[in-house]
Amino acid sequence: MKLSYRGAQYEAHLPTVQSDGVETIGIYRGAPATRRHFPQLGGHHHEVEMTYRGVKYTHSV
Repeated sequence: MKLSYRGAQYEAHLPTVQSDGVETIGIYRGAPATRRHFPQLGGHHHEVEMTYRGVKYTHSV
């Protein structure tokens, strides 16, 4: 997918995610409201050191 931000062109590489199924959760203004279920991907969390206004901290990603 080609995108642009403030005149800078770049290519977005988005991962493909498969859903486990669709569940109808109700009716909103006469149309069925649905919700998709996605599998949980675990084990990919790690700490990243970041800086905000000169103060260093770690964040779990």
